[in-house]
This record gives sequence, structure tokens and C-alpha cells, in this order.
Amino acid sequence: MAWRSGGSNNDEMVDNLKRFGVISTETVERGFRTVDRRFFVPKGNEESAHSDQPLKVGNVHLSAPHIYGSALEALELTENSSLSFLNVGSGTGYLSCIVAEILGSKSVNFGEYISCFIEETNEVLFRI
Repeated sequence: MAWRSGGSNNDEMVDNLKRFGVISTETVERGFRTVDRRFFVPKGNEESAHSDQPLKVGNVHLSAPHIYGSALEALELTENSSLSFLNVGSGTGYLSCIVAEILGSKSVNFGEYISCFIEETNEVLFRI
């Protein structure tokens, strides 16, 4: 049930993504629970951080959690592997951070760099 998987906090959002069948593996569940979406929402949209909807402000776009959940389940990522991951259109870095959490420190995670995102993404990474 896409669009109904939001919550009032990260754990509730993940619980609903599981309940509606968007997330089905423990690997993806752990990735979502570890990387809180609230750190990646565009400034001024914090109250919508865990809603199951896309957020866009200017050039910053963050897809709905159910989109990321479906994509991650389809990728069948192997935990703590040496896989490489290329995220073209990585935007805020939310999906890339979940993938990095799943793949572990032996993996290589690539994304494109657009100058307007670098400063904000660095701030996020230092907070989490």
C-alpha cells in the first residue's frame, strides 16, 4: 500500500513499510531503521520527514519512502559485501546512505556531485 506507509517517526514509517509489504527483508529493514529520513528532508519540511510522499524544494528532490523500499528490495543487496553501487541522481544522499549501511565498509558507493548539494549533504553526514 504505497502512500500509506508514513509515520510520525522513523520507526513507525519503517513498521508501516513492512506492514504494507513494501519492505520484506531484514536487510532492507535494518538499513531504513539505521538511516533516519529526517536528516535528509529539505529544510523547512522536517514535519513531513516520515510521511510517505516525495518532497521537492527547488533543486532538492527526495522520493517517497515506498519508492526507495521497492527499489532496495529489487536490488537484492548482500550485507557486508564488496559490491559497488552507482546512484545516478543521488540528490540528498538518503538512498545512497541506506545502501552504504547495507553493503558495509568493504563496498564502494558512487553518486554524482552537484555543488548545491555538497554542503548540505556534508552537514547531514556530520550530524548522523
